[in-house]
Amino acid sequence: MKITENFEYPLMPEWSTAEIIIASEFYEAVEKVYTSGIARDEFLAKYDRFLKMEPAIMAQKQLDRDFKQASGLSLYQAIKYVKESNKKYIKYS
Repeated sequence: MKITENFEYPLMPEWSTAEIIIASEFYEAVEKVYTSGIARDEFLAKYDRFLKMEPAIMAQKQLDRDFKQASGLSLYQAIKYVKESNKKYIKYS
């Protein structure tokens, strides 16, 4: 998997500053799944905050497409990988 360097996170224009921070923290957690690794509980907590902030599935799918296009990483695949794992520390392999 080719990871793009120096890319911008996809953001929705209607998000507040607090919502942008929640989304950015989640995107960073996704990056960690693919690169350095992250504690499963930490990832799931950030994902839960993201879901509460952006509950619309259509918007989530659009953000996944935009994130994958910008970075080469999939939000959906990272979430699926973490949910299916029982490990305390997760790194996509």
